[in-house]
Amino acid sequence: MAAIILEARCVAPFVVRVRFSDGMEGEASLEPCLFDWDLARIPDLTPELREWLRSPEHFATVRLDADAGTLAWGDARPFPPSIVYWRVERYRVPVTVRLKDGTVLAELLLGGRREVWTPGLTVGSAPGNTVVVDRPGVAPHHVRVRVGGGHHPCYFVEVLEGTTTAGDTTSSTPGETWRVPMREGLRLELADCAAEIG
Repeated sequence: MAAIILEARCVAPFVVRVRFSDGMEGEASLEPCLFDWDLARIPDLTPELREWLRSPEHFATVRLDADAGTLAWGDARPFPPSIVYWRVERYRVPVTVRLKDGTVLAELLLGGRREVWTPGLTVGSAPGNTVVVDRPGVAPHHVRVRVGGGHHPCYFVEVLEGTTTAGDTTSSTPGETWRVPMREGLRLELADCAAEIG
């Protein structure tokens, strides 16, 4: 029997985080299905439904139809589980928080690329951050990181409240943003520790 979807939630425009019955999980981008594919490839996706789903607000109303084991929007179930399965990207974002002497405080494996980078990754001592670092000198909302840059991908590091070092730049000015090339992982230094991303 083919794998069915057990969990699903929208994490970015046209991207759903899913978990299948065989253990496969990750982010499935359905954007190509809605904008690039010929309708004949997905018989249950009507022209009207495809046009409706091209709105990020409408797409975000996705839910799991547990009886059918697939994604649903209202009464519509346009994507067979096999197509969603084929679109899954299993990439995750690893983060290690360590003291400057090398002692590891935490190792995290965050969600996929779009789930993490669409809203931006935040680091701070407050519970609502993507990465919580409860250390003296770490501000409640210390720093935010986004990715972008097109053909020259980079991290955009934005100071929120605390002093942060990333790449060759150190700043404590709220709102100051700078680029760090994404050739390798990002190291954010804050207070007596560092968060290593990627």
